[in-house]
Amino acid sequence: MTADHPDNLNEMLSVIADAMADGTPLSVSGCASKSDWGYAIADARPVSVDRWAGIIDYQPDELILTVRAGTPMTEINKTLANKNQMLGFEPPDPSVLFAKTDISNKGSIGGVLATNSSGSRRLTAGAARDFLLGFEAASGRGERFRSGGKVVKNVTGYDLSKLICGSFGTLAIMDELTLKTLPRPEVSKSVLIPATDLAAAVRHIAAILATPHEPSAAAILPSDIVALASLDSSLDSSLDYGQMLAVIRFEGFAISVNDRVNAVLSLYPDGDSIDDAASQTLWQAIGNTALLADAAGDIWKLSCAPSAAPSVINALPDEWPLRYYADWAGGLLWLDVPTGDVTGTILRQALADHGGGFAQLIRDSGNTRSLVPPFQPLSSPQMALHKRIKAAFDPKGILNPGRMHHAI
Repeated sequence: MTADHPDNLNEMLSVIADAMADGTPLSVSGCASKSDWGYAIADARPVSVDRWAGIIDYQPDELILTVRAGTPMTEINKTLANKNQMLGFEPPDPSVLFAKTDISNKGSIGGVLATNSSGSRRLTAGAARDFLLGFEAASGRGERFRSGGKVVKNVTGYDLSKLICGSFGTLAIMDELTLKTLPRPEVSKSVLIPATDLAAAVRHIAAILATPHEPSAAAILPSDIVALASLDSSLDSSLDYGQMLAVIRFEGFAISVNDRVNAVLSLYPDGDSIDDAASQTLWQAIGNTALLADAAGDIWKLSCAPSAAPSVINALPDEWPLRYYADWAGGLLWLDVPTGDVTGTILRQALADHGGGFAQLIRDSGNTRSLVPPFQPLSSPQMALHKRIKAAFDPKGILNPGRMHHAI
């Protein structure tokens, strides 16, 4: 079926009205860079907001950016870089996992917010939803509505940004978006600390996060992943980096970053550091999951308490050809695992046995998506709540129905 490309929200409201009248579900997307996430929507009319592109208002002095939802991330990043600013939640670009290397497939800001995609700085700066100040959207009722505003301290009414972000277009179709920006740090350096295992790496990071040295991100790379990270030329070859490498990033003014890096290295004399260029390259690879780009299996994303990460990994079968690394101080696990429904069941059981968490299938290398829920299954009370929210925004269930969960 040929996709509709409405030019504006009024035209989208007409599309929604037609869909409500004839009961046709809509499969809504932007650049379709995340079309592989979640379930495919059966018998749906495809609708794209890729024409909703452009920067409406940018006030660098006020740290405010207003854009249309279909604006490519490449355009936004370039605009902000020209004013030495950035989006503080460090939106990732997972296109490398799907061989989507063309610039048009690197995602739109609407897709980033609809999926609440948040990068490595989420550990200290917050998630994508925390940077959305306000938006205009169309609900599944065929109604235009606004939430929030264009000032950081706008707190009137319900904070629908937290609800809409991460809903994968199942509640509303966003158009005009106002985001908070941040100054780009002058320098980025990373400290590398060897560890005997994942548990030791988690402890090292927790200890550093408890200091006043203010790291901006922390990841853990097993030795096989370190070999893929192109770090060899940046490291001291006389040091033994062991089975795990804790990577802790420091950002800010050069004199401050140097002082903080030196302070941490004084606590860990077996550690090393990498300079600005190597640090930025490494963290881009970590955030964009480029370290698993050559994975043969399925790619899963697991969220758990950092302290639980070692137990979750240890609970997985020894015979698996497992590759993984951790971001968010151990709280976000990226895994390359065997394809199939049994894998998903094992991953979710490992989480349930060790404090709970969230497992999402990101890349399906076989037929897994048809065999196992790609999103963490909801409990009965959670499902009931989701259904009530869905009914409030989209009573006829026409916006991306079943994208996240079959029943909604």
